Amino acid sequence: MLEKEDLGIEILHPGGLEITKDLAELCGINEKSKVFDVACGTGESACFLAETFECEIVGVDASPIMVEKAKKKAKERGLEGKTTFILADAHKLSFPDNTFDVVISECTLCLLNKEAALREMVRVVKPNGCVGIHDVAWKENTPRELKLKLKDIEGEEPETIEGWKRLFEKVGLVDVVVVDKSHLIPEWMKEMRRQVGLWGELKIFLNILKKEGPKGLKNAWESMKIFESSHTGYVIVVGRKPSKE
Repeated sequence: MLEKEDLGIEILHPGGLEITKDLAELCGINEKSKVFDVACGTGESACFLAETFECEIVGVDASPIMVEKAKKKAKERGLEGKTTFILADAHKLSFPDNTFDVVISECTLCLLNKEAALREMVRVVKPNGCVGIHDVAWKENTPRELKLKLKDIEGEEPETIEGWKRLFEKVGLVDVVVVDKSHLIPEWMKEMRRQVGLWGELKIFLNILKKEGPKGLKNAWESMKIFESSHTGYVIVVGRKPSKE
């Protein structure tokens, strides 16, 4: 699976920080919000949200390296009072029920046990609080073979656009809003190429070849072609946890 270090870019999801801002606004994040970021990575989005919305934010990631990078980034940007980063498994969170005003996850749920992770996100958000993601989504009529290939290469199992909505409703969220952002995929691929340049692309492939061998290089190429295909879309999905009656 490709990492930021392999690609030489900071934001490894379509839409960059603009879609992070869109997600935050749909979730109603403001200066009073206590936000939870599941699979926060290097903390770039968490720091951006703390700076932009002046919210308090807790980020968790399963990688000790990512957590340390996030802590370092927050310290460098003077955000230690607004941010906390913790090593944790998204499927088994240690936080009590009804802890956060908003819970988000960016371009990661399709890599996890989606329902289990989403149920944990719902558990820790307060009643009337929002749970929101943006993630890869299959277009309707995507061949089964293509879905299986992406699962084999990247470990990703996206839902269809409607499938994401059904999953949110299945775990008990209401007022589910889905925003189709599929146009971001080709823009993202183009922007990544612009950032790294032709020589950078060559270095990326050489780096992958060195780390993962010929099979890894083949997988990276096939993965890129899948994301560039007409079958791959992208969505923002936001739902609300019902209030206690």
